[in-house]
Amino acid sequence: MKTKRARRLRWRLAVPLTVAFFLLWLGTMMVLTNSACDRLEGTVSQEYEYAQKALEEQWEIYQNNRDNGLGAQADHILMYNLSAASGGLTDIGEGGMAFLVRNSLGQEVHSQLAYGYGHEAGVDQGQRWYLYFDSGLDDQGQLQLARWLTQHRSRSWDFALYPPDSWPWDTLTEDGSNPPNADGTYARVTGVERSGYAMDVQKIELVHPDGTTETMVETDTTGEDSITLELKFMRVASVLVPDYYSDRNDGPIDMELRLSHFRAAQNRVHQGATEMHGSSLTVSAQLFGISQGDGNAMRVVGGQCDIRRAAVQGQWFLYISTFLLTAAAVLLLSAHLSKQVTRPVEQLSREAQKGRCKTDGPVEELNALAEAFNDAQDQLEGQLERERAFTRGAAHELKTPLAIIRTHAEALGEDIAPEKRGEYLNIILEESDRMGQLVGRLLELTRLESGVALNVAPLNLADVVREVWNPLALQLEQKEVSLSPELEEVWLEGDRERLKEAVGNLASNALRHVEKGKRIQVSLVKQGEQVCVSVYNDGPLIPQEDLPHLFEPFYRGDKSRSRDSGGTGLGLAIVRAAVSAHGGSCGVEQRAGGPCFWLCLPVGQDEGTVS
Repeated sequence: MKTKRARRLRWRLAVPLTVAFFLLWLGTMMVLTNSACDRLEGTVSQEYEYAQKALEEQWEIYQNNRDNGLGAQADHILMYNLSAASGGLTDIGEGGMAFLVRNSLGQEVHSQLAYGYGHEAGVDQGQRWYLYFDSGLDDQGQLQLARWLTQHRSRSWDFALYPPDSWPWDTLTEDGSNPPNADGTYARVTGVERSGYAMDVQKIELVHPDGTTETMVETDTTGEDSITLELKFMRVASVLVPDYYSDRNDGPIDMELRLSHFRAAQNRVHQGATEMHGSSLTVSAQLFGISQGDGNAMRVVGGQCDIRRAAVQGQWFLYISTFLLTAAAVLLLSAHLSKQVTRPVEQLSREAQKGRCKTDGPVEELNALAEAFNDAQDQLEGQLERERAFTRGAAHELKTPLAIIRTHAEALGEDIAPEKRGEYLNIILEESDRMGQLVGRLLELTRLESGVALNVAPLNLADVVREVWNPLALQLEQKEVSLSPELEEVWLEGDRERLKEAVGNLASNALRHVEKGKRIQVSLVKQGEQVCVSVYNDGPLIPQEDLPHLFEPFYRGDKSRSRDSGGTGLGLAIVRAAVSAHGGSCGVEQRAGGPCFWLCLPVGQDEGTVS
């Protein structure tokens, strides 16, 4: 199984904190963006209403001009004014707007992407000529013209060419000379003439005072009736050019997207005009409207814009600034929090290497961990000490019989009296049996502590107690000891042999230490969901310092470990192991006349006392 690569705690704190802050920032920006979109939708609706009002106003002007006999010139004036009004959505997601007007005679006037006019004599002097570009410019040509206009315009949203000394501002340049657009340069315009003083432009050249020429635009317009004009004043504009006075005049704009939106708006108005039936008013998505008057008269306005793009562009500085602030906050907080957490952890790690940890640190959970470590260390040290004591005890118990066996075996190898040989062999056999019993009890203790499977069956614990004490009647009589049993008949699930051995060890321990002519009390009582067996004997009290260690292997209060004062020191350890294997507990308590050893075993709720 592949394990995860370990990382420093500071990284584990910084990563989720960074993710949380980023998600919070992202959610906040989404909310702000949606709110900006809602505001822009209202702005688009207002622009659409302005466009409708402008369309109605231009329609009235157009009708008046035709009534006054202007004829085709009224169409050109309407074209120019509608084209100038079609930039209402350019600052909203690079949007585009288009107009279409159809009079009662079926004649149509469209707003243009690129448009202009000029005078041969000067500013508003002489006949005005209207300039058409769209029929001869494809999308690439429109973009090239828009870029040229953007580079050459001066203090305006379009390109204007003036005769000398006719610049509309008093202050011309710092040295008092005319600006480049009023230095005597004039425009040589070639195109196909339309009725009403207008032309479809084929080419515009700027002729400078030194005689050099500069091509401004060249279209694909063709025709046999080409004329050439020399315009001293000329104004050319494109709805693709950013407004000079807007906040975005120096910022990047997506002319391709703006052109795409204008084309979409144009397609919408042409489609609407084609599908128009009867005399009705249609509005779609607040970006498209048709109004129709008498006969075939019709006014159409359509628009297309990317509101979400505009919302994002309008809040770009907010995105960047809040992101940087969020990043700074993450760095500062992660650094601060990591220090607050990792420093105590690192200190705890250093203390743990030394084997003892302080429990008065600044972090409560780490203090609890330090306490748990100290407790575990104490338990480990206690376990190691018990293991060492166990080893010393086993070595001590085996040392004496081994020494006796070796001594008598060496003696048998020498020339000794025949009557001694049998005695020595008996001693060797006795000590071998003693060692065998000791090893057997050690194995029994090991199996119990390692969780050997018990042979569990229903049994009457009172019968087990009686089976232990009945064979000891002769020993009790020889020591003149009286036995006082008080046994309840209690049934439980258990291993009969293991429990019999545990009760037998308590009995042997009491019989060994009871004073001559005194008494032993044995009781078996059911207490709630447990049954307790206690063995009390009159005799000397056990020193207080020995009480916690009595159930440890090879522990005996007699430090000399004399055989006359006790056994091997494994009996009570086997009692504890057998009782623990049954889920019970054991212990010892001091009474007025002597010690009382006890063990308690669990009894199921459905088990009862047999009367």
